[in-house]
Amino acid sequence: MPVIWICIGFTAGILCADRLTWVIGIWLGIFIASVLGALVPHFLTSNKFQGSLAKAGGLVIAAWIAFSLGGIRYCLGTPDFEDPAFLINYAGTGSPVEILGLVVEFPDRRDQIQNLRVKVESLNLDGEEQPYKVNGFLLAKVPVEGVISYGDRVRLRGYLDLPPEEGDFNYRAYLARKNIYAYLPNAELEVLETGQGNIALQAIYDLKKNALERIYVLWPDPEASLLAGILLGVESGISDQVQKAFRDTGTTHIIAISGFNITIVAGLFSRLFSRLLDKRQAGLAAVLGISIYTLLVGADPAVVRAAVMGGLSIFAGQIGRRQHGLNAAALASLIMILFNPRLPWDISFQLSLSATLGLILYADPLADWFLGLISGFLPLEAAQKLTRPVSEYFLFTLAAQLTTLPVMIYHFHSFSLSTFLANPAILPVQPPIMIVGGLGLILGLIWLPLGRVTAPLVYPFVLYTIRVVEWFSRLPIRPGAVGEISPGWIFGFYGLLGVFTFGRELLILLRNVLRPAAVGSALAILTVILWRGFFSAPDGLVHLTLLDVGTGSAILLESPTGQRVLINGGPSTKQLSDHLGRRLPPFQRELDLLLIASPALNDLDALGGILPRFNPQQVIWLGADDLCWEAENLRSLMQENQIPVVYGKAGQTLLLSDGLRVKILAVNARGGTLLIQYGDFQALFPFGIRAEDRQDWGQGRELGEINVYYLADNGYQSSNPSVWIENLRPELLLLSVGVTDNRGLPDRGLMDRLGGYSLLRTDENGSISLLTDGKKLWIRVDRLEGL
Repeated sequence: MPVIWICIGFTAGILCADRLTWVIGIWLGIFIASVLGALVPHFLTSNKFQGSLAKAGGLVIAAWIAFSLGGIRYCLGTPDFEDPAFLINYAGTGSPVEILGLVVEFPDRRDQIQNLRVKVESLNLDGEEQPYKVNGFLLAKVPVEGVISYGDRVRLRGYLDLPPEEGDFNYRAYLARKNIYAYLPNAELEVLETGQGNIALQAIYDLKKNALERIYVLWPDPEASLLAGILLGVESGISDQVQKAFRDTGTTHIIAISGFNITIVAGLFSRLFSRLLDKRQAGLAAVLGISIYTLLVGADPAVVRAAVMGGLSIFAGQIGRRQHGLNAAALASLIMILFNPRLPWDISFQLSLSATLGLILYADPLADWFLGLISGFLPLEAAQKLTRPVSEYFLFTLAAQLTTLPVMIYHFHSFSLSTFLANPAILPVQPPIMIVGGLGLILGLIWLPLGRVTAPLVYPFVLYTIRVVEWFSRLPIRPGAVGEISPGWIFGFYGLLGVFTFGRELLILLRNVLRPAAVGSALAILTVILWRGFFSAPDGLVHLTLLDVGTGSAILLESPTGQRVLINGGPSTKQLSDHLGRRLPPFQRELDLLLIASPALNDLDALGGILPRFNPQQVIWLGADDLCWEAENLRSLMQENQIPVVYGKAGQTLLLSDGLRVKILAVNARGGTLLIQYGDFQALFPFGIRAEDRQDWGQGRELGEINVYYLADNGYQSSNPSVWIENLRPELLLLSVGVTDNRGLPDRGLMDRLGGYSLLRTDENGSISLLTDGKKLWIRVDRLEGL
């Protein structure tokens, strides 16, 4: 197996070059000496001696040559930090700079910022007119507003710095592996030109952008964001609580594009093109399809490795040879490290490679062991049928986890037993998600009505995945903390594992997937959709839900017959989209009304991202529409999407169905005070309330008995005076605030003063739902903390 030894030697050369910091001349000397040493046996006269020497030392010499080439490659791939034109020499000066560069990757859009990888072309120092020609890449963090695409030539202004390296996560080292050594936080951005990148990549990234938008049109959140991660490799829309559930259960590989996804794609392309083209053309077309998909999802190391192995398996089939698993994995790793010599330090690459080794070495032996175990109790044919699904969805996972466990413990210092339970529970539904979800997305891109017909077919599988992971994350099986361990223990573990494994036949991961019968699948899909619709259908009660969106506000009001009003939106698009997706019918996500009761940044920043997904039929705006830049931008988006906007006034009453009313008591530039009434139930939400408003209402005496009072300004003390709350006599107080509010809210003095009241708060109880028939009140919370 020469490829394996060459890969080991090449990787060892890279690792040694990083530690020894030798100049490239030393590595060239080692290479020349190695080549000369390899040629010596050919000049010997004894054929017998020559043959024995070749057998004994051929692999060692090949590995030694690869070792020297690895050192040379590392030196060539390391930038010259002494070069005056290298970007890093302008970082950390403390003075503002102006940079001209090209966006060279798909923008990473988050809630508050966008991360841009920019290839720098020139740089202007503060106070100097003449630009400097510089080279290098930087990571720029720019405002989320505005449309930025791959291939845009941009002008950036800000303070250039080195990436931070404080805390447990070394961000500087992480970016260095991506050849990024400079960092521009809080940058001002100006787009100068568009379409300046590679034409082919431009088309692929445009397709990715359109596909991402179409996913949120076809499916609700949180299912849409999970599909975006599975199909497109875009994880930024997944809410924090969902990501935490996947982390706690060791199932994060489901969220991100991985070798599992590529295996399914490779199989689909092979079967599809083999029916349309001849054998050679089908192989080339399949490899081309895998390559385009790899670029589409971002070319993560795990994806690239799987793509290379997928291509190798296709070519192996073309020439009629059975693919050798270890050689294929070694060759794939060698090709990747050749292009990126910093890859051996990448965690995702380490996990991907170790998982692949586990599958190659232990998957089939475990399957054979299980078959032998149950053959004594079942007929052979039945035992073989049972072994196949048990192997694919439990034993193969166990094989991968055996070899990834040391890497996980070394890097993350924790381990959860729930990973052995959650993975077998959700893996069987991942192939249908990839296949049916991908088909629905493609059809939706071609013609939206076609996508809408197909979208419900995959929805139950995605819903099942999220709910099962969340259920396992709530079990009393917490990830156990593990202290820092030496790399020596890791190598010792793998060495011991290798001793037990030595001599076993090398095997390849089976790619068969378990598909339920068509009729059973259809019935299961229909059942899940019907039950999901049942739980989100009107139940004759008013639902008033304070959504857990951090420090901000977002309230979902639902009438007894199903009218839905969203009041504000909070600061995070992904959090708001996740909450609405869970509470609205999956394929009827329209909002009857969007009521902007506070135009403050933390109350409406999320709304721009959810407008296309939830399509409010009308908007009522209370307060100024220029209170902040985000409010102005939201107003412009509404005009672009032709959403009718009405400016509310004090004294107006919004009549919803079945006697549900929303009274607008007061309006000023900061928002409006709302009184929600249904039967004997009254809830007061004082957005933007002023001292003169409280005086006009007799410090609350003129408002009558209030059942529920929402603490103003996220628990700011002066906005909630004692006499005001005492006169309102609320049965229940609500507070929306983040777990770690940077302003120190809620005020401790206010919380001490309200100790005698019933108080529910989103930082402790999560989302809070109030249900009423106009006489009685029922309460549901996500968490019972503090109760």
